[in-house]
Amino acid sequence: MGSLTPGQPHPAPRAGPRSQPLHPARRIAEALAISACGAFVWWLAVRFTPLGPLIAPAYVLLVLPAAVDRWKAPLWGFIPGVFAVSIIAHAPVARWGWYIAVLLPPLLCWHYVVAPLFVSGLRRWTRVPAFLAIPLGLGAAEWTHPLLGLGNFNMYMIGTFLAPWPVLAQAADLVGAAGLSVLWSIPFAVGVDVLRWKFDGAPWRTVRSGAIVAAVVLVALVGYGLVRPGTVRTQPGPRIAVIQPSEDHAPELTDGVVRIQQQMTIESVPPGSSDLIVWPENAILDFYEQNRVYQDTVRWLAASRGAPLLFGTMATGPDGQRPTNTTLLVSPDGRTLGRYDKVVLFPFTERRVFSGLARLWPGFGRMIDGVVRKAWGRAPNGWSPDDITLLALPPSEPGGEPLKFWTPACYESSYASLGRRAGRRGARFFVNLTSEGWLGWAASHNQLFASTMRAIENRVGMVRAANTGPSAFILPTGEVDAWLRGSRTGRLRMEPGTLIHTVTKGTGRGTVYAWIGDLLDPLPFAIVLVLIVTGALRARRRRTAAR
Repeated sequence: MGSLTPGQPHPAPRAGPRSQPLHPARRIAEALAISACGAFVWWLAVRFTPLGPLIAPAYVLLVLPAAVDRWKAPLWGFIPGVFAVSIIAHAPVARWGWYIAVLLPPLLCWHYVVAPLFVSGLRRWTRVPAFLAIPLGLGAAEWTHPLLGLGNFNMYMIGTFLAPWPVLAQAADLVGAAGLSVLWSIPFAVGVDVLRWKFDGAPWRTVRSGAIVAAVVLVALVGYGLVRPGTVRTQPGPRIAVIQPSEDHAPELTDGVVRIQQQMTIESVPPGSSDLIVWPENAILDFYEQNRVYQDTVRWLAASRGAPLLFGTMATGPDGQRPTNTTLLVSPDGRTLGRYDKVVLFPFTERRVFSGLARLWPGFGRMIDGVVRKAWGRAPNGWSPDDITLLALPPSEPGGEPLKFWTPACYESSYASLGRRAGRRGARFFVNLTSEGWLGWAASHNQLFASTMRAIENRVGMVRAANTGPSAFILPTGEVDAWLRGSRTGRLRMEPGTLIHTVTKGTGRGTVYAWIGDLLDPLPFAIVLVLIVTGALRARRRRTAAR
């Protein structure tokens, strides 16, 4: 080994040698291997709750072939990896037909391919280092998911999966889960700059700069996460009884499900023990307002327990024909105190897809409807409003103000924009009624994390009332205040149970993110678009000048 003379400066690391062109087969094979590693890390992050933050390195691995000149494979690695994990994670949908498990995840997740395209575009047209290009590309892609996805599918965001570690998630009240996606990706993207130095001859100073930025981001996130929870102002709210029946929801099973929920309420919710009783989404999967038996059941339960009943049911839109996914709040005297119609309907099970194409090509529409009916027995064409509605509990004291709250239905809790509207309009807590558990652990974990992030972003308490669990009370700091454990073995999922607990109220004033999030969320997309367009224009001008 060589030695240095005292006082002699240590030589700076030299740029790595540029990659030699790879044989196409080897290039694709290496890209697929990297994709397989990313898919495995993604599976770990989604499957095991404490490992949620690993979803960031998973996405970094998946876009890696798009960021390094050695591979120049923006899609070869990404598409197989994303589609493979989406199929594996949602395997439980095979209960409705094996073809559903194979076809549905790719249909819902194809829009994820924009992430490597953004990263590849930044690599080609700009000199932005990977520790910035990859986080910006991933953040820009997350913003486009609700716009491009078949089902407006806004799930598996990087920032959302910081929920198991609240100390890392507190900054969501400033930048939202979308902003955390960008920030949390930076430390892992620095490793890509190391590979670019090794294979592409990128300068070592880029790695050094990335390491500094990553350290600053980590210190800022952890520091804010340690200090901020102690400054959050909250108040105890109403006592809420959550019923988790863990029963199949289908129109033909509705009578039996209602009887089970009724019996659980009678046995587990003593009169006067709660201020609100909550049944999950689709608790009465029928037209409640057209069925006297269900009305009498709900009125009697609410009167005998001395508390309003909140539950998911069906209604119709303004045309009186198209069905809705509706949440009703019914008082002890049988009056409907409020109605919330789900804004974001799930494709196939709640609304038709490709409706424009079906109008131009009726045969295609009939084929799609036939496949959907074969899987679910019906092909719904639901109606949804353009905006959310807040519900309110009556004042607890004469002359008091009604207590406003928001009731996101199912995967609406994945939409920060809806939560921001509720926060700005004075919602003091959120109640997420959902019945997604039959889709498997991936969907359930995502929804639980999303509910947690909505609580932090708006600094309100969140109640998750899930048909199959996990159901929980979440504090405005993102910590779980109480879990609903099954009455048989204490499991969190796939077991019936009841929980009565006090929800925590927020101030109702909105947070920084609630007020400016509409500008922050699309910011990564705007930056990426400007960088790629200006970079392409500069390259064009240079080519023109060289002629």
